[in-house]
Amino acid sequence: MLKQPIFLLLSIILFALPVHAELDTTNIYTTVEKSVYQIRVINKKTGKKSSIGSGFVVTKDNILATNYHVVSEYVNDPDVYSLEYLSTSGEKGPLELVDFDIVHDLAVLKAPKPMGKPLKISYLPKKGASLFSLGNPMDLGFTIIKGTNNGILSRDEDGNILFSGNLNPGMSGGPTLDENGNIVGINVATSGNAISFLVPAEYLSIVLDRLKENSFSAVNDRFAHSSKQLRSNAKKIINKFLHNKWSATRIGSFVVPAELDKSMRCWDASRTPKKDDLFRTYFTRCSNEDNIFLSSRLDVGSINYEYMWMETNKLSPTRFYRRYEKVNNSIIGSHATKRDVTNFSCHTDFTKIAGHDFKTTVCRRDYLKYNGLSDMLFTTAMVGKKKEGFIFNLDLTGTDAKSALTLFTRMLESFKWQK
Repeated sequence: MLKQPIFLLLSIILFALPVHAELDTTNIYTTVEKSVYQIRVINKKTGKKSSIGSGFVVTKDNILATNYHVVSEYVNDPDVYSLEYLSTSGEKGPLELVDFDIVHDLAVLKAPKPMGKPLKISYLPKKGASLFSLGNPMDLGFTIIKGTNNGILSRDEDGNILFSGNLNPGMSGGPTLDENGNIVGINVATSGNAISFLVPAEYLSIVLDRLKENSFSAVNDRFAHSSKQLRSNAKKIINKFLHNKWSATRIGSFVVPAELDKSMRCWDASRTPKKDDLFRTYFTRCSNEDNIFLSSRLDVGSINYEYMWMETNKLSPTRFYRRYEKVNNSIIGSHATKRDVTNFSCHTDFTKIAGHDFKTTVCRRDYLKYNGLSDMLFTTAMVGKKKEGFIFNLDLTGTDAKSALTLFTRMLESFKWQK
């Protein structure tokens, strides 16, 4: 038998393998452009656009995906605003909101006619792989940004993708594709300097699967739909905190919880002591920095807590108490107003924590449109000491009140006094 040269055998094998065309900026325009649109929020009175974003055809030729924050004005005021698409060829038309995932900043829209070839959803490639972000930045027209996949943010509760590319306003809601032209993420935010973030496409798949079961029918009560998602997410996060093993930190004579989860960050904010100080203050603040967008003036989901220790050997008990009383105030990190929430209702009592007397106040206010959602403000201050003071504040916005109270109680139970 005549033996084939090894290089010929390799050539036969290589040519027998399926070939996948890789995507680059030279052929995106011809393969993807007609499936990507500008999404516009239009003021009905003026007929002018109030805000813009991007969107893309997915799963069916008349279904488009975008970010929730792109269409949030319409969601909150459908009598004032309408939704519209603009194609790269200049064609315009109406859009209908059918579903959304407010926690992951996703929305799905329906057009009255076919809008192009649906893009396919795929898995995120390995770190370092090239990605292509598409959208309409600054109302300047269709644009492609080439960048790099830097993987899932492990500290992010939502698990967003870190993308090294310059996303700009107007690109929100556009698709980010892998080298084979499949959707792996949805543009959502940027921090500048080629640091941007994408929502993993797997969350969009969940919304689309839900829609398929309902024959792509629009949700009836948008605020009830939002409330259910937000409340479920708040419970999930707090339940996760409660089952974590917390790290600890010392502040003054107390050992207290530090990071409750990898999504939390704690920082020292103490003032540098000086020799002539009448008293010294030590301060630690922790925050999750993962707010959920509801509207241009309102977001929820923040979790913040802080510890303050004060001590003196120069002030009399009366003067120290006056200083201590001045710093014992707490405000919640929210821009909600009376058109969004009820007034705070507060309850104050005296409790024993780690063997010491504390004055504890619990405040709650409820959201008017989002049933079952509340802002919670907790503060507790050590009392009865002549030369020492300790304050703990915890606030949560847009949360489940019962779950928040459970978290506050568990945190207090973990306090330890170490002189």
